[in-house]
Amino acid sequence: MRRRPVLHLGGLLALVLATAGGCAHFGGVPSWWPFRGPRDPNTANIVTPADRIAELRSTAERARRATPEEQQRLADELGQSIRAEDDPLIRAEIVRALGNCSGPKADALLRAATEDPSRDVRMAACRAWGERGGVDAAAVLSQVLAGDDADVRLAAIEALGQCRDPAAVAALGPALEDRDPAMQYRAVLALKDLTGEDFGNDVNRWRQYVQGEVPAETPPGSVAERLRRIF
Repeated sequence: MRRRPVLHLGGLLALVLATAGGCAHFGGVPSWWPFRGPRDPNTANIVTPADRIAELRSTAERARRATPEEQQRLADELGQSIRAEDDPLIRAEIVRALGNCSGPKADALLRAATEDPSRDVRMAACRAWGERGGVDAAAVLSQVLAGDDADVRLAAIEALGQCRDPAAVAALGPALEDRDPAMQYRAVLALKDLTGEDFGNDVNRWRQYVQGEVPAETPPGSVAERLRRIF
């Protein structure tokens, strides 16, 4: 039985180069050639989602260093963008940029972002409010904590731990009453960050602290004390 000839890699490369060279006499590199030159001018100006995200991150850095007047102008531009944007990932990036803008316009847009249809956008809004801090942030995050899904509520709890305001302590109280242990645990961590106090992972002592009481020592041998030692 006759064996078919085997074309080695060197021969294949020579054939490709010869074909490309031959085509040069008929108008240059063939259309299938992978490195045939510049991009199609019809697609060169298309802005991809990655391009848009990179632009927004640059805007966020510019806003961080801008004057209040410039931040207000950027907030106006970002507000127009978020209202016209269908991609939730890009809306979330707009929210992050708004977090670096001060003033009532940015505040109003960030409040609206906590009610965005996208969970990612609402979580980004929580983080932006946590970075802003203050009594207004504590109030907004308290509302989120009272009525959103688990992931967004966890983001709100973490953000409250960054608020640097006494109002955030009271706002974390309902999370300590939640039946979900993850909510309680995250609230304890947030309170530790916020207050600098450390009552371990004893939820009852943290409840007393949030209510303005002096947390009582956990009796040795109690269930709470045994759990504290486990954690």
